[in-house]
Amino acid sequence: MSTTATTAPVGSSAAAESERRADLARMKQRATGLLVLVAAAWLILLITTEDVGWAGYAIAAAEAGMVGGLADWFAVTAVFRHPLGLPIPHTAVVAARKDQFGETLGQFVQENFLAPEVVGEQLRRADIARRLGAVLVVPDTAETVAGHVAEFLGRVARNARDDDAISLIETEVRRRLNTLDVAPTVGRFLEVLTVGGHHEELLDELLGVLDTFLLESEPALRDRFVADAPWWLPEPIDDVIFQRLFTGVRNILAGAATPGEDGDGVREQIHASVDDFVTRLRYDPVLIQRAEELKQDLLQSEQVRQWVSAVWEEIKGRLQAEAAQPESVLRARLTSGVVSAGQRLVDDDATADRVNQLAVQAARAGAEQFKDELAALVSETVSRWDSEETSDRLELLLGRDLQFIRINGTVVGAAAGLVIHLVSQLTG
Repeated sequence: MSTTATTAPVGSSAAAESERRADLARMKQRATGLLVLVAAAWLILLITTEDVGWAGYAIAAAEAGMVGGLADWFAVTAVFRHPLGLPIPHTAVVAARKDQFGETLGQFVQENFLAPEVVGEQLRRADIARRLGAVLVVPDTAETVAGHVAEFLGRVARNARDDDAISLIETEVRRRLNTLDVAPTVGRFLEVLTVGGHHEELLDELLGVLDTFLLESEPALRDRFVADAPWWLPEPIDDVIFQRLFTGVRNILAGAATPGEDGDGVREQIHASVDDFVTRLRYDPVLIQRAEELKQDLLQSEQVRQWVSAVWEEIKGRLQAEAAQPESVLRARLTSGVVSAGQRLVDDDATADRVNQLAVQAARAGAEQFKDELAALVSETVSRWDSEETSDRLELLLGRDLQFIRINGTVVGAAAGLVIHLVSQLTG
């Protein structure tokens, strides 16, 4: 038999146990006091009166009350220990059947508390989603939750192995890119851009950048033109030709930068070329195949891993820095997200019902999966208790109510004694 002792409770648990013990002691004193009072009354009546008249009834009631009280004292005491320390058979029942009691208790908990339908019904009534939402919308609670999440993310970033994280991100990036139809996707993006006219500003920027490049590169371009010109052509003529070409190119760019200018048409030609390119990206099998080949070349390139590594280092550094700052943008956004999630649980019935449903399903699955282990936990915990400790725990839990049995036994016994004496007197 195990004699493992459990750790004594501390704090509020210790105070609660102390109060229960004091309450149990008071109830024992009341039950015992009533028994002693009845016994004293019987003894006094027996010595000072004759067993006739009212005294006979009183003596009969006191005798029956003593018998009832003693019988119930024996029964209640025998549940937890040997009465008067005597090893009477079938006493100290809890200590003798501790292991069987643990198994029975575990089975009872399993069948009546851990049944999937019971767990599911209780959670369904609890409406966890809306209760959770009502808690999360409180700003202080949201900040606390966001702080815990930020600290968790910071620890993950700090403790994560760089090679593993980079490999994970790289694998996911390659997988996503590998399943992406590059050309049609780019074509759809450009189509949205052009249909909305958003490309006009981009085209103006590009033309402006190109014109600036020409101006800044004019000396270098002039030198290159002169160097490539025929040797027999005089240099002044080279300068004139270059200047005309250079000015003509800039005029074309200036005309393209002015939408709808008469006689220009360059901008419209650019638009037509872009539209044609968008169409080819979506439907030209040759261009689509070429885009796929370029994508595969990119996926096989070491530059992908270098890019992922740089991205991971940036993410890791930002997470650690943001997680350590109470007023960081990360924590502010997490707090806002927690409040939004809580508000949605409170206001959106569909979302709340879905969360409740998921909670019920998870709880039912957990109860079904682990009910045997939980029942075993109950029985094994009881089996590890010392026999005396087990009796003490159960008496502390049930003993107060059992003392009422002793009191009732004394009172009911006295009433039964009166009735029996009355019947004996009537039947002579």
